[in-house]
Amino acid sequence: MRIDRLAARELGEFWSLREDVTVLFGQSTVLRTPWGELRLERPGALLREALHRMQLGPVSLANVVPGFPGYDVPEDEWNDASRELLGALAPLQHLIVRHIAIGASPVLSVVPLSPDATFTPPPVAPGRELRVPTSVVLRRPGHDPVLAYEGCDHRVELHGADGPRLLLHLQGSEGDFRSPLDGPLPGSVVRAARAYAVAAGMLSAVDLNGAVRL
Repeated sequence: MRIDRLAARELGEFWSLREDVTVLFGQSTVLRTPWGELRLERPGALLREALHRMQLGPVSLANVVPGFPGYDVPEDEWNDASRELLGALAPLQHLIVRHIAIGASPVLSVVPLSPDATFTPPPVAPGRELRVPTSVVLRRPGHDPVLAYEGCDHRVELHGADGPRLLLHLQGSEGDFRSPLDGPLPGSVVRAARAYAVAAGMLSAVDLNGAVRL
């Protein structure tokens, strides 16, 4: 049995670097990115450790800083180490992929596409008045759904068997969508996915007639 099948079906938030970003550690830390090199002079120990882990793939930053906050934790509740690390990561938002997982299995990823990309999920998930327009949903046979449009700063990727079920929630569909493990998608995951989709610019307002306004 795969280890991710043994993990509790609860919200996980992971961080990683874009796959095309390379980190060179030395007296200064150099990030080779699609938009050129970025040099960090004497980065702190927390940032160096986070970058080391994130270049290997999605990681929980709670493994770097105990008590690292989720997207919905108010800033006045962050501990000092979390505040330091988040402040150091803020200028690197255009290089960082943010992931939502159910247990250990990523179900949604937000990939930055522009050097101007910023990503700050709102602490309160939006209500049903916002939903993903059908026009931004890209489906390719044999591939997981992707949300994107021309000129967008982020691409949202949905993963695995739970991805299409989560997409239905983002599109405003009703129902108790169940997973291959015969359990409903956790409400905390759906709320986080809606907040992430807002931050990625993929949710649009719905008018009084139920139509999505682009």
